[in-house]
Amino acid sequence: MVELLVAMLIGLIGMIIIFQVFEVSEGIKRSTTSGGDAQQNGVIALYSMERDFKNAGMGFNDTAFAGCNIVGYDNKRATPNFPAAGVTMQLTPVFITSGVATTAPDQISVLYGSQPQAAASVPLSANMATPTDDLFVTNPFGYKFGDLLVLVEPNSGKNCSIMEFNRLGLTSNQLKHDNTTYLSAGTARTPRFNAPGGLGVFYAGVGTLNVSRVFNLGNLYTTPPGGTAPVYLPVYNFYALANGSLTVTSQFVIDNNGQPTVTSIADNIVHMRALYGLDDGVNDGVTVTYNVGAPVKGDGIVDRYVDAATFNALAPVPWANLIAVRIAVVSRSALPEKPSSGKLSDPCDATLSEPQWTGTPWAGAGLNYKTRLDVSSVVAAPDDWKCYRYRVFETTIPLRNWIWKAS
Repeated sequence: MVELLVAMLIGLIGMIIIFQVFEVSEGIKRSTTSGGDAQQNGVIALYSMERDFKNAGMGFNDTAFAGCNIVGYDNKRATPNFPAAGVTMQLTPVFITSGVATTAPDQISVLYGSQPQAAASVPLSANMATPTDDLFVTNPFGYKFGDLLVLVEPNSGKNCSIMEFNRLGLTSNQLKHDNTTYLSAGTARTPRFNAPGGLGVFYAGVGTLNVSRVFNLGNLYTTPPGGTAPVYLPVYNFYALANGSLTVTSQFVIDNNGQPTVTSIADNIVHMRALYGLDDGVNDGVTVTYNVGAPVKGDGIVDRYVDAATFNALAPVPWANLIAVRIAVVSRSALPEKPSSGKLSDPCDATLSEPQWTGTPWAGAGLNYKTRLDVSSVVAAPDDWKCYRYRVFETTIPLRNWIWKAS
């Protein structure tokens, strides 16, 4: 009996040692795996956005005519008139919507066309008397049936309008945008973006500095050699965080319910910030420290970074001086970690300070508010964010199509 009790005691001690080793090993494994997940998700998120933003502005890089609100009609949508109420679409390469609080992530839109030939805007050669009038352009080169066109009348306060070019008039410079079926890429097409009653607004200014302009965002049905499905659609993507994931809403790709397609790009993305990079000859000495001597407007070097509120408050809004976007995304480990003490009653200490980036100040008291990324709202209790590990991925993306602006 004594030998049996001693053997049981030795076995119990061995089991305790084994479980202690397993606990330490499991903690190390969880930390390593969590850090790897955060690393992978952040890389995927930033790579996807960077690839999109490098194309921003393609097809409408006459920078002097940017900034108008886009309105359109799409018969594939459940509600054909778009954008929906409360949603802003602008003729700009990127558009940042700032979060309403420090815990609220920014939202970013990117717009670019699919036109394989870079072309400047084309002026109208005749005024539109009614919203259903044909477009008379000064140069008909480069247009194909099925092209998605945008009309802009500078300095008029009018919205930009989207239309689908589907037929020629009596001359090669007379572009029609009605609901007549037409042939494109060998197939009969019913116009998707042409409202039955026309544009809802007419465009004029011929003979003045405010003559209306036509931009070509590319063809809706062009396919690569041997292809069978349209792949060169113009792109208007809206990036936002939803339910702990980075999502992108594609405004020109409609699902079976008549809604823009929403795709989840990366999980466990908990914050996002974005700034406009301006080459406007003004240096704040904070966001840019390498060009503080005598910054020169238009020299191709970012002079300062500003948030959306500051940018939109400038008059006029300097879209022509925009040459880059700075973006930061924060990824988080999938699982919380136990306190290092091993006691669940102790406070979490996997992360002791908030993630930071090289952003601009926001109003905050007593904290490192110049670079703070507040992730406290993504957990149930105020300090539970300390139970997770975070990675900040930050980059500056030059808007090359906007830099190579039309001359």
